Amino acid sequence: MAGVRSASQANTQTWTFDGFGGLDTSRDAVALDTGGNQHFTRFVNGTCDWRGQVVRDPSTTLRANAAKVTHVGFYAHDHVAFTEQDGAGLHLVSDVGHRQDNAYDIGAVVSSAVFSRKLHFTSRGYLMQVYDGARFQPNRSPALALMRPSFLATIQRRLAVAGMPGAPTEVHISRVDNSSIFPGDEDPEEGSVLRAGVIDVANFIGTADEITGLAVYESNRLVIFTADRALVYVIDPDIDLWQIDDTVNIRTGCIGHNTIAAAGTDILFCSRSGIHSVQRSKENGIVVDSISLSDKVDLLYKRLYRSVENPSSISAVYDTDRAQYHVFFPQRDGVTCQRLSLALNPEGGEDGIGPAFSTGTFLNAQCGAFLAGSFVLGTSGGVWDVEPDEAADNPEAVSPVMEVVTPPLWHGSLSEEKQTHSFIMQASGRGIIEVTADDIQGRRLGSLRFEIDGSSDDTSFEGVPLSRQYERQWQHRYLAARYTFRLVESDGLVRIMGFALKTRTI
Repeated sequence: MAGVRSASQANTQTWTFDGFGGLDTSRDAVALDTGGNQHFTRFVNGTCDWRGQVVRDPSTTLRANAAKVTHVGFYAHDHVAFTEQDGAGLHLVSDVGHRQDNAYDIGAVVSSAVFSRKLHFTSRGYLMQVYDGARFQPNRSPALALMRPSFLATIQRRLAVAGMPGAPTEVHISRVDNSSIFPGDEDPEEGSVLRAGVIDVANFIGTADEITGLAVYESNRLVIFTADRALVYVIDPDIDLWQIDDTVNIRTGCIGHNTIAAAGTDILFCSRSGIHSVQRSKENGIVVDSISLSDKVDLLYKRLYRSVENPSSISAVYDTDRAQYHVFFPQRDGVTCQRLSLALNPEGGEDGIGPAFSTGTFLNAQCGAFLAGSFVLGTSGGVWDVEPDEAADNPEAVSPVMEVVTPPLWHGSLSEEKQTHSFIMQASGRGIIEVTADDIQGRRLGSLRFEIDGSSDDTSFEGVPLSRQYERQWQHRYLAARYTFRLVESDGLVRIMGFALKTRTI
């Protein structure tokens, strides 16, 4: 689609905006007009990729019709089991039709992990349930039936559980390759190094804190989170080789086990103040510490954290293929859920584009799970499969409407009125993008509609480093203006690489 050429005699100045950086709430909106590495004040149902391009969230297709899904996990390569909530309680359901009604009360926080090719479900004060692809049944350990832990993790051929009522600082670890034998089930005279064992961190914590989550780091290190810090234990099939790693000193706690997700060699988790990563020091490769990743959206994160009635109900999932970490904040109304997404840069940020944040409301997604390229979302209306970004939309897919809003754009002076000449959009793919503008008093200036057709553009604009461009006449006067971009229709992947405004100069 060819653009409209500006008159050659027009005396104009071009202001370009590209290399987008996602949301930024750490500064006032009036100070966010940066041009390069431009951030937004609102970013819904989309993301900024590692190249700084704005991309709509992918389409989804229904996998399993259900009521509100509060937790979902893979029990096989392409099969999931989940908790379904209705007026009667929480039910365990699989995508092949197996179910166990009223497994938990409404409001129970459920966690899961795979051990011995079976999916194990836990919730504080309830029996652990095991699904093997054919039926749900309680774990056969008498000791576990008494402990009824809150969460669990699989490490070194053992199953570790914690969050037991009456034992808030203990981690109980099963016998090797046997999830039905825990310390309370062992013979007191048992001498095998493969026996079950207990780790009590009460005196290592040194406070009245309690365990809030378990994570596996580098295959043989068990990270034990409390509300304010984390300890690391080296775990081995041989119980005599268990030891605390006293070189690790993580002074950041975790708000809930379900926010913990492995991201490559790192661990991502949520604290009261933001999103953090457990990783080794890049300087020496020995020191393990936690790094804050969400400083750009600290105010937004804290607002979302306060909007949740029970912080332990916050959950997260890491999409390995897209390098995105999604955090789900279930709202107090019991129906809606807010999502905060972090897109990491697999290139390490060398090109200036660092972690980028966005939000989402699509389908009221409550939770998610990822395995071997399959990404599913548990929503208020069943379990949905997330389609590949480049997949063309099909009649059965449901697509979100993406909306991003810029901060006030000043085009130079903070006190002089500007007169615009034209608006230039750089985009690729096939879809319809609507652009509206409002001045700083909130008055609507006008709107534009771009039909991106995927063909090569035949127009070049001098001084604008954009290769695929669409230009429209845009003649308005304002001191500063906010621009809103809405991708209302698309066929597959549509990307916004940048935009520019030409203003008349005297």
